Amino acid sequence: MWSWLAVSLSGLLHISAATQGPKWQFYFFKPFTIFLMLVLLIQTGGESAYVWLIGAGLIFSMIGDVFLMLPKDRFLFGLASFLGAHVLYSCAFWSQLSGSMVWWLPAILFAAGIIIFLLLLPNLGNMALPVLGYILVIAQMTWAAGEVWLTSRTGVSLLAFSGALMFMLSDVILAFDRFKHSSKLSTTMVMGSYYVAQGLITASAIAFQA
Repeated sequence: MWSWLAVSLSGLLHISAATQGPKWQFYFFKPFTIFLMLVLLIQTGGESAYVWLIGAGLIFSMIGDVFLMLPKDRFLFGLASFLGAHVLYSCAFWSQLSGSMVWWLPAILFAAGIIIFLLLLPNLGNMALPVLGYILVIAQMTWAAGEVWLTSRTGVSLLAFSGALMFMLSDVILAFDRFKHSSKLSTTMVMGSYYVAQGLITASAIAFQA
């Protein structure tokens, strides 16, 4: 419990600094919050593929965080890093699937992804293809987590699916903030939902070892 309070405090310090400063607090606590989640995961001593894949995804996420907060924004590099994280999370989720799949879930997720892409398209310019690829990958990741939950109905799968849905929400807000209309409130919403998403996915891996 105390460890998760430390994670929450670290995330709040970053969100606070994003709107009020100081700059060092903003830069330090953004990746540090994910680092704390990685430490919590490592402390479980888990050696399963699921835990290793989630841990690797957290590392890619930290790299993406650094790229996105650099003074000279490296958005494409950040996008690629998070793309790698989603692929790793997807592999973790698909590895737990047992049973038949439903097809209404991917239909809903990919339809929503295409609608979001079409709304963003007039503002994307040469970023259209990278953003489309990213949308498809994160929709696929959420599909994987959802399929596992629908077939198993376990606490672990519920945490993973909830985290994947929150990740989609965070990225949708981020995309509209970046390519449509930016606001200070959006920053708080993006980072708040992002940390909740990562925390839920990390908690799924910790619970997996329990």
